[in-house]
Amino acid sequence: MPEGLLNVLKPPGMTSHDVVDGVRRILGLQRVGHTGTLDPAAAGVMVVMVGNATRLSEYLTARPKVYRAEITFGIATDTLDGEGEIVERASAASLDEQAVRKALARLTGDMQIAPPMHSAVRHHGRRLYDIARAGGNVEVATRHGTIHRFELLDFRPGEPARAVAEVACSSGTYVRSLAAMAGELLECPAYLSFLVRTRVGNQDLAEALTGSELREVVAAGRLEDVLIRPPDALPEWSRLVADGATAAHLCNGVQVPTWRPVEAGEVLFVMLADGRVLCVAETIRGDDQTLIQPRRVLLSKDEL
Repeated sequence: MPEGLLNVLKPPGMTSHDVVDGVRRILGLQRVGHTGTLDPAAAGVMVVMVGNATRLSEYLTARPKVYRAEITFGIATDTLDGEGEIVERASAASLDEQAVRKALARLTGDMQIAPPMHSAVRHHGRRLYDIARAGGNVEVATRHGTIHRFELLDFRPGEPARAVAEVACSSGTYVRSLAAMAGELLECPAYLSFLVRTRVGNQDLAEALTGSELREVVAAGRLEDVLIRPPDALPEWSRLVADGATAAHLCNGVQVPTWRPVEAGEVLFVMLADGRVLCVAETIRGDDQTLIQPRRVLLSKDEL
């Protein structure tokens, strides 16, 4: 079974679930997942996990993201994006480039961000968008996010005014909410009128495969050429290569002493000599030595 990651280009109009289903059909596999949703109207990089790589979801979904966003000032919608109904209009004539640049710069660093009501976040077991579509409204707990950069790239004054910005942020950031927050700072309603995710971790938009390109690769028998090995998606992690006896213990979840110097508290890959990933492990401090504790095992003993 193939395993690894695919950098897939999600087009506007498709849900993230649609993209995963499409990859399942092209590959003829069921074990396919993704590392972070994109709204249906948004486009860009989706990192898709294939085979045993789906077990690494919690690590891969935490990768930082970069977006190219268009924000329209002078209009607010109930979904905070262009898919919703207009709920407010106001003049944006007084906005200028300097004021917008300053407002975006203020929305950087660690902050609490409220998910939009029209989002997939669950509230007492129900999706927020289901509550919103039924006419409901609930108080949603804010979530911590880190905005590394919110940079204005272009500004077009007018009625309405439009800004194009680049956002580099932690996983789980709602760019729709950031657009609305920028409007609040400028005392002018705003919504996210378009969004493209240009980067997830070290996977870039320029290398993303369209559905037709993936079909061609599979038909030509070249899937291995485009599959990304998990260690290549997390290059900052250390790698240890285990011998046969050590690998047998680790795939059963048994702690083993480390066989080369590593820092306690480190998350790393344990590899086999043939280059396959055996597991993700954490180094922990024992009584008198550092131990390797398996956290996510990708191979069974029969696969060694």
